[in-house]
Amino acid sequence: MDFYKKNRVGQGSRGRGKTISKNSESRGQQRRHMVTNTKKETRFQWFFQRAEMPDGQYDPETGTGLLCIEELSKKDEGIYRAMVSDDRGEDDTILGLTGDALDAIFTELGRIGALSATPLKIQGTEEGIRIFSKVKYYNVEYMKTTWFHKDKRLESGDRIRTGTTLDEIWLHILDPKDSDKGKYTLEIAAGKEVRQLSTDLSGQAFEDAMAEHQRLKTLAIIEKNRAKVVRGLPDVATIMEDKTLCLTCIVSGDPTPEISWLKNDQPVTFLDRYRMEVRGTEVTITIEKVNSEDSGRYGVFVKNKYGSETGQVTISVFKHGDEPKELKSM
Repeated sequence: MDFYKKNRVGQGSRGRGKTISKNSESRGQQRRHMVTNTKKETRFQWFFQRAEMPDGQYDPETGTGLLCIEELSKKDEGIYRAMVSDDRGEDDTILGLTGDALDAIFTELGRIGALSATPLKIQGTEEGIRIFSKVKYYNVEYMKTTWFHKDKRLESGDRIRTGTTLDEIWLHILDPKDSDKGKYTLEIAAGKEVRQLSTDLSGQAFEDAMAEHQRLKTLAIIEKNRAKVVRGLPDVATIMEDKTLCLTCIVSGDPTPEISWLKNDQPVTFLDRYRMEVRGTEVTITIEKVNSEDSGRYGVFVKNKYGSETGQVTISVFKHGDEPKELKSM
């Protein structure tokens, strides 16, 4: 939420600037004061609880000061001071944003937030069906929400979740069933303002939401179970000739994936110096007495019915007495 206060402070004896207008907006509050007889050298400062606020803005052409407070909350309660000063002296104006004054702002913002609520929308999700409304502002202390299904009040439970964010009010139905069909109503109360929004989760609306739910659920199952190279392989492995190289990576997938190694996109034949060992999800390739012919781009290829993936590593073998390529380039 943005909170705006604009001050134009009059030159003269030290005092309290007169507020000439104010209005509330769905994302904040504005206050304006007049500035008279300012110069190019005039300095404008904002203070909160006697500490200067460097984020405050001042336009010398119009004499307008602007202070924006993102997401106004109780921690912003206190005394705000706008001060102008130059070689002729100083003047200020003070705004006490405390107690009833702050409550009044929150109440008004809550009322505007309730009025800003969009018509209820239905959305299929991986877990079920969401019904939600967008709002320009929501404050849990000054706005209350109640959900109804077929005029019966709903409470959060095993299959029903309700919640809010700064810009959304939502109901989530997990594992939807035919018994969840019907009229849903959202009641938003903010002060004396009470608003009701309704939608019908039945017929084509229910069928469409269920189809999207099943689609996303299937995609989630595929992503969860498809064959993957989870971690372990470096981008580059550098080794001196005649040494033994061991590369280990972790794979996942359900069902257990088929595993093969590639060298320069060709299958590796595990004979003589090449060995592969699989222990559960851990896969190790060992190359004994490496030589320059073992240099190249290697990949571990995993595959099951849900998909496949390749993890790659470049192996560089250097001769006795030489430096690894990455050291030469340093």
